[in-house]
Amino acid sequence: MGKMLGRVRTQLDLYDLDPDETITPRPLPVLREAVRVANVVGQAARYESMTPVLPGLYAELHAAANTWTGTDRADAWGLLAEAYRCAHTVGIAAGYPDLSLIALNRMDWAARQAGDRAPALRAAREYLRITAYLRCHDYETCWHLNNAGRAHLEGTDPKTPGALIASGQLNLGAAVLSARTGDASAVRDYLNEAERYADLTGEDLETFWFGFGPTNVAAHRVITMIELGDYSHAIHLGEFIQFPRGWLPTRVGHHHFDLARAYQRLNVPEQALRHLHIARQVAPGQARRHPLVRGVVQDLLHTSRHPSESLTRYAAWIGL
Repeated sequence: MGKMLGRVRTQLDLYDLDPDETITPRPLPVLREAVRVANVVGQAARYESMTPVLPGLYAELHAAANTWTGTDRADAWGLLAEAYRCAHTVGIAAGYPDLSLIALNRMDWAARQAGDRAPALRAAREYLRITAYLRCHDYETCWHLNNAGRAHLEGTDPKTPGALIASGQLNLGAAVLSARTGDASAVRDYLNEAERYADLTGEDLETFWFGFGPTNVAAHRVITMIELGDYSHAIHLGEFIQFPRGWLPTRVGHHHFDLARAYQRLNVPEQALRHLHIARQVAPGQARRHPLVRGVVQDLLHTSRHPSESLTRYAAWIGL
């Protein structure tokens, strides 16, 4: 996949050149579906299938955004922003944070020209940047980005495309940040605010591919309980979450990573491994690469005098 990621990187680098005159963009509905499919594949952690599509899709959308007029032009810029998000997805998953950084910069560049979709797209981009800085525990930068995302949404209303979703997701991000720093009161406030937005939006899988809605709020309640050290409560709630049909595989997988972590902290290794296996079934491409999985498996190996065959096989599968 490295060679193909190099082609993606090239397209991200050549964003400021004139569009390729030999490209005749497909109609807007066709391009919209192509971007949707790319994101569906990415959110299923099928990165080897998604990545080869991106260079050509970027070139085609770039041509459309620069040659079309009126609302079609703004729509093309918005689709280009959504497509750039895919390079962020694979960059984070494959361990290329520099690729993620470039992709999110390009996402904002395209989003600025996306008409009435611009505010929420730009706020969504800030949320995605937060997730990257969370991984390196730079909470000061995370709060700065959360505030920047909220600033993009100033002056919007419920009719602004994507504004409710972006607002709700930023509250979920703030809840996780608060949990990381031990502020349980702020966690409750942010989760309650996110729940208010979720009541308005319902389950929305595809807007910014956050899977925002009541289920995602419930999953984040589990995450924040784990971050606060309340593992038993997290498990009690987490085991009973029912995912809507078609919910994003990477979000389902992450939920099982979280439960595995909670069980491991409570020294219940069999249940931790059970959830790791579920995560592998749901989104193997994600489970094989995710640092949370590696951390839990390493801890299980370290604390087990006689690791089970199932655990050693799982460790070998992720390359430990």
